[in-house]
Amino acid sequence: MAKPPRFFITPEQVREPYITVAGDDLRHIRTVLRKQPGDLLTLLDGRGMEYIVRIATMERSEIDTEIVEQRKRELPTVRVTLGQGLPKSDKMDFIVQKATELGVSSLVPLITERTIVKVKDEEKRGERWRKIAREAAMQSDRPDIPLIEPIRSFRDFIMTLDPGPLPLLLFPWEEGTVPIKQVFRQTPGAQNIVVLIGSEGGFSQAEADAAKENGFHLVSLGPNILRTETAAVAVLSMIGYEYF
Repeated sequence: MAKPPRFFITPEQVREPYITVAGDDLRHIRTVLRKQPGDLLTLLDGRGMEYIVRIATMERSEIDTEIVEQRKRELPTVRVTLGQGLPKSDKMDFIVQKATELGVSSLVPLITERTIVKVKDEEKRGERWRKIAREAAMQSDRPDIPLIEPIRSFRDFIMTLDPGPLPLLLFPWEEGTVPIKQVFRQTPGAQNIVVLIGSEGGFSQAEADAAKENGFHLVSLGPNILRTETAAVAVLSMIGYEYF
């Protein structure tokens, strides 16, 4: 039996044994899926709780549901933060989507020395990326949505970084000489992983030096130079294989 369609809610929407659904999901449930009272939905609170609910009533501004079943889903014990140099065009949309599918916990858009794109309407872009992350989390059956942080400068990010216990800080770089798998083998118990990926122009020598001074491993992903969107997907895939 197919699982009922999934939607994210906030914990505040839960009033056991009822949950009220409101906001942008209403139109999709009512118009696209054509759900009716009696139909089932899957609701997730973003903190690991999953609810199977039955639609009780459908109003213009909200849908009232009753909890049929609930369970606790474990969140990943390893947290991954991706600091992504802002790329051109819509590449960031792709990176946000794939990073979400690959289990990233948070994503920080970064302005680096070689960032080409001129940032306009930061809040609007942030809203777009958060929407993409939410949709990708629903599609990939994640129990949570990654945090999409505001755009920051590279230096501000590394100078204020507090990764938490058992950290692993990775700086993939075309001039890095240490294979990333060697660093993985040396840190099998890492719990908080931070990865920095440059934009189209890559990182500068000064940025590499600053990262190294702040505890980052300057690692190699192999002999080929990867596009920024490819590098992000490659590193997150490697981390997933090694630690998840």
